[in-house]
Amino acid sequence: MPNGYRIPPISNSRGSAENFDLSIKSNSKKKKRRTPKKNAVRPKARKPNPVGESQEIVLAIRRGKIDALVIEGAEGEQVLTLQDSDHAYRVLVETINDGVATLDPAGTILYANSRFAAILRSPAANFIGTPLYAHISPADREPLETLISQAGSGSTQGEVTLNVADGRTRIVRLALAPINDSGQGHLCVVATELTELVEANEALRSNEESLQLLSARLLKLQDEERRHIARDLHDITGQKLALQSLTLSQLLARQQMSADSQKLVSECVTLNRQISEDVRTLSYLLHPPLLDELGLSSAVKWYAEGFEKRTGIRVDVDIAANFVRLPPDVEVALFRIIQESLNNVHRYSGSRTAGVQVRATPEKKIEVKVKDFGKGISPGMLNASTGAVAPIGVGIQGMKERIRQLAGKLEITSRVNRGTVVTATIPVPANNAPAASEPAAPQADHAAETGARKQRGSRNKILIADDHELLRRGIRAMFETETEWEICGEAINGQDAVDKARGLRPDLVILDINMPVLNGLAAVRQILRGSPESKILVFTIHDSDQTAAEVKEAGAHGYVSKKNAGADLLRVARDLLNDGRSDSAALAAHTL
Repeated sequence: MPNGYRIPPISNSRGSAENFDLSIKSNSKKKKRRTPKKNAVRPKARKPNPVGESQEIVLAIRRGKIDALVIEGAEGEQVLTLQDSDHAYRVLVETINDGVATLDPAGTILYANSRFAAILRSPAANFIGTPLYAHISPADREPLETLISQAGSGSTQGEVTLNVADGRTRIVRLALAPINDSGQGHLCVVATELTELVEANEALRSNEESLQLLSARLLKLQDEERRHIARDLHDITGQKLALQSLTLSQLLARQQMSADSQKLVSECVTLNRQISEDVRTLSYLLHPPLLDELGLSSAVKWYAEGFEKRTGIRVDVDIAANFVRLPPDVEVALFRIIQESLNNVHRYSGSRTAGVQVRATPEKKIEVKVKDFGKGISPGMLNASTGAVAPIGVGIQGMKERIRQLAGKLEITSRVNRGTVVTATIPVPANNAPAASEPAAPQADHAAETGARKQRGSRNKILIADDHELLRRGIRAMFETETEWEICGEAINGQDAVDKARGLRPDLVILDINMPVLNGLAAVRQILRGSPESKILVFTIHDSDQTAAEVKEAGAHGYVSKKNAGADLLRVARDLLNDGRSDSAALAAHTL
């Protein structure tokens, strides 16, 4: 607040009223300027003493205690400010974008620049002399009192909400500090408008959340579309190719065909097998059925096995066979991270070996590590402090987004010519416990049972379980050509197979792994518990060592890939029904 002095009218010797100290006005004319009216110190009425008051005014001006003169004349009051060494400072205070004000200890505004009044949406003319609390929302008055109280002993700052007429919430940061040389406990306040910044941050946060939701939705749709395409390839194209293989094999077995016809049919069988394998590989890469049926452990081992065959890169997999089953979206996310990481190993690392480790940590987290021993990531592409990798595609960004959705963390560490390690960590989902695998049911004495049935002269009963009618029809047509066999029933899903096996007591059950309601391996266990004398032959499009191991663990007696349906199915079934064992069906010897 500028210090001011009022110069009252003084009567001269002629009795007329004139402005006092006209010589000072004329000498100081170049140093005076007309400004808007300001508060001025108004001394108490006293006996006029022109000489003494003149000396006091001069001394006060020299000492910098007077910033303005209020002169009364015939035209009314005029305020003259003195442009001294503080003028540049005052111009700065009046023009800066922050609001500046001076308060007394009670919070009354003694001085404020125009910006301070503008921030509080108050007219400048009526602003000075009002309590600062009057311009603050009631909810923030107590915090403001605390700020003013704290500012008496030192600098402090805080944010308050302004009570403005237009209804828009305004956020202002107030920085308060004591004016130590005032001697009256005055405070300096600097107000910074944060409303637009807060609104911009909120809009940015909202946009970021919207983008994250969109990204999550896109990933989910991508996984659903992959699953849909993979299921169609398996359930439609794959099954039709399997049926075609059965038909071609039956045609090839006919003796009346010419040599040229047999050659053409044989070539068709070979081509059919190659197409079936290509379709199966594409279907598995899009979405491995084992992931849904048997969980992450089996799917990772299967994928690593196929990855080795396709790329020649040896992959060491460290994951427990009875690893905890996780929610489907979590298993899909972790599988995709492993899949993408191994693809990056193949594309960029130059490493001939890789390792995959999946484990549950003591801190109740799931940790996935994929490492290689290749050339690593160049320092210019990897931020060592954050693990961020310069964009080389959408793969790493996709992995980060998947982990973010699971409230996890993705880290990438690399050393030149020493390899790269991708580590994904997520919290263990609630209510997850290790999936206890069902033990394989004890197998009955099949040779004795078969011998007894032959002595009775009865035909062997066969139950066909597959959710595809065309394939069931093709298997039935193939087996009905054998006089010693009888098709006793068909099942359209896993649970239907269990129920019919319990009632029909078949000698042989031929079933698929991928079936609705109850998957094939679970059905194997339940069938053997209820009908241990039955033999089970798994007939599936899945074709890998991992699949064979899962089938053997479930307790099945034989395993035939649908791509070899025509060549192997009848032979393996006959071996199993004759003596309960077939070298061609021995699961331990299964190879792709």
